[in-house]
Amino acid sequence: MKEFQFGNTKVIIHSSLALMEKEEQKEWFQQEWEKKNPILRSIVEAAVSCQEEGEK
Repeated sequence: MKEFQFGNTKVIIHSSLALMEKEEQKEWFQQEWEKKNPILRSIVEAAVSCQEEGEK
């Protein structure tokens, strides 16, 4: 578990991914992308959609 505080908002991440080093995260992401992890792909799709909306 990893916690962040943004103003009055506390964000708690329950994923072990948050505890990994950057290189470990990159390897995990690549492995899961190759396995076609549907949750990961949905998250990426949502992030890209938000980015595209912000550019309009």
